[in-house]
Amino acid sequence: MSGIQYAGEFSVKEIKILTSSGNVIDVKNNVLALELFEEITAPSMTGTMTIVDVDNILENAPIVGQEFLVLKIETPSLEEEAFDFTENVFSIHKVLTKDDVTENTQVFSISFCSTELIRNSRVRVSKSYNDTISNMVRNILTDTRFIDTRKKLFVEETNGIRSLISPNLRPFDFIHNLKQEALSKKFNAPHFFFYENTKGIHFKSLQSIFASNTIANFNTGNLQRFEEGQVKSDEEAEFQRVLKYQINSNSDMLFNTRAGMLGSKVTEYNIYNKSFNVTRYNYFENFEDFPRINGNPIYNNTIIDEQNNTVGSFSDAKIHLHPTSSSGTNDTSNTNADSFYQYTKNQIAQGLLQRQAKLTELKNGINLTMYITGNTTISAGEMINLQIPITGRVHNKEFDKKLSGDYLITELRHIFSIPDKKHEIALTIVKDSLPEELETIQSAIEPKPQKALDDEINYT
Repeated sequence: MSGIQYAGEFSVKEIKILTSSGNVIDVKNNVLALELFEEITAPSMTGTMTIVDVDNILENAPIVGQEFLVLKIETPSLEEEAFDFTENVFSIHKVLTKDDVTENTQVFSISFCSTELIRNSRVRVSKSYNDTISNMVRNILTDTRFIDTRKKLFVEETNGIRSLISPNLRPFDFIHNLKQEALSKKFNAPHFFFYENTKGIHFKSLQSIFASNTIANFNTGNLQRFEEGQVKSDEEAEFQRVLKYQINSNSDMLFNTRAGMLGSKVTEYNIYNKSFNVTRYNYFENFEDFPRINGNPIYNNTIIDEQNNTVGSFSDAKIHLHPTSSSGTNDTSNTNADSFYQYTKNQIAQGLLQRQAKLTELKNGINLTMYITGNTTISAGEMINLQIPITGRVHNKEFDKKLSGDYLITELRHIFSIPDKKHEIALTIVKDSLPEELETIQSAIEPKPQKALDDEINYT
């Protein structure tokens, strides 16, 4: 990166507080620390800022939780990727702490969020919709009666026209309900997420994220081992280095079984014609239904008992009952204006079990937290590649085949230390599969005694 003096350098271009009384307070030179939070399960960005105050800004501005925050920060040489919130500003909603340092100096922290989150708390959606779910989401986000956002939208097209009613729900709550029923038009996948990052507001499936290229490569070992034979500048190598990392979860079999990641079922009971239909999910049988990050299961598809079951064979581990009133006339192929019934029915069987399993994979599968040198190009909801050198002396590979590979960024925290002039990023990254297939043997049956014990103790 030409123009940058050291890795983690950043430039604060603008930080202003717009008060409810009309005052504009430039706090660019008063800020001690600034953090921005993004995650793919949160509809809006949030953040905190710590300010040193010698002018009693809290009282004179005043700051009452009704202000707007103007912010612009950039990484040198990456000006086009700057965090520019000079037009789409943040809302300050709370003073977190206030400490007196000296007689004339105080330090206080404020909490802020996207203005869309404030609007969401003020309005309700009471409206009927006859459209695709993707168009419903666009309408809610842009309608001046609801969220009225002017930010860039990334909305993936969905299948089927739905007839739905929002019964006086907050906009984001209604979108949350919609994402649980949405099916991708391109991938036919039910794994939709609704979130905001520094690039805009997203309503998209995991499969569309997985299909995108990785935005960065990282390495926990020697800086020059990542790409042998390629000479990198010190800054370039530093940006690829993981400062520290921790494994949060590495596939908890007990939790994953009870949560329905390995096996589950849903029974649809048709109250119109008194019939029912059972749909089952099996981790191995359904593993390739939709694209994944790396392509191979994180569990071994081997027999575990005398009944020839695998860990994915137990659909009763998580069960659901879902009522439906379909009369059989809502054929999804009849979507023209002349058809008797042109709306797509509730597709719970297609999405519930798959979505349930995927959320468990992301939360309790292979999950790491790591710290890296910061820049303004990385956001939650993007893909990265991580290489972790293998541990121990007896091995024939350079990198850990389970922990290395492509990852999805699910949570991200930008940490700007103003006094140190250093930008770091804390990432939570996950993956739902392995780059290499596990070695499979014919069976790995649980060891048991040849017969049950004959002696029985009776207490009287």
